[in-house]
Amino acid sequence: MALIDGVDHVVIAVRGLDDAYRQFTRLGFAPTPRGTHTQLETANHTMMFADMTYFEVLGVTRAGVKNAYYADFVRHREGIAGIALKASDARLVHDQFKGAPFHASEAIDFARPVDMPDGHKEARFTVTQFDPAATPGARFFVCQHYTPELVWRRDMLTHANGALGLKSVTIVVQDPAAAAQRYEALFATRSTRHADRIDVSTPTCVLTLMTPASAAQRFLKDPILRLQPPFCAAIGFKVVDAGGTDLALRSRGVATRSLRDGAVIIGSTEACGTILTFG
Repeated sequence: MALIDGVDHVVIAVRGLDDAYRQFTRLGFAPTPRGTHTQLETANHTMMFADMTYFEVLGVTRAGVKNAYYADFVRHREGIAGIALKASDARLVHDQFKGAPFHASEAIDFARPVDMPDGHKEARFTVTQFDPAATPGARFFVCQHYTPELVWRRDMLTHANGALGLKSVTIVVQDPAAAAQRYEALFATRSTRHADRIDVSTPTCVLTLMTPASAAQRFLKDPILRLQPPFCAAIGFKVVDAGGTDLALRSRGVATRSLRDGAVIIGSTEACGTILTFG
């Protein structure tokens, strides 16, 4: 039985949260007001979708033991640092994956304040993290939501760029086949091999595994692809009309390019070290 119900959200670690807020607003997203993780000493803005996925920009408010991974990450660069997975019982996931190779950490509870139209609320979660060595490309963790109505605000699900939800996350690895085996085990699923990639399907979006050469060809030699793999390179978004998204972005002064399959791409230099594709 699969205990993990797909990708919940993607974490983009940034050095300046205010700058990231302004940049993703310029890119046509509707970021939520800043949230503060008091126990972790981090803060974020989230971009929420009606399909119950989202992504966030996350900054460290004070470096310490609890946020050492993210503090170290942004010392080197900005970009995709974590991928959160959906589960209805994080502690059950811990019990299932506490052994090798995933070594799930003890589940912990935490909360963050949320400003809602009717006042201050508290969003509550339980998380368990996997050993990053077992999940090539990013830190993966399970996020169990107790108060989804406070996270997926109904008044903040529409984005000017037409994004409707997560479609894919692209991870660059030297050996996609070996990485696929890990993710197949995590999601209790099967992967699909293509000439230039391996896709691992999850209930919410696809994990796409590519070699550096294939990624360079796909993403038009974006500067982020100079990194040494493994690393997460791109987030793909579902849209109704890629052409409409292109027009919306260009009207905001955002430089875009088109991929061979018709998807619209924003380079990593425009999006805090993350390639964005629409379509």
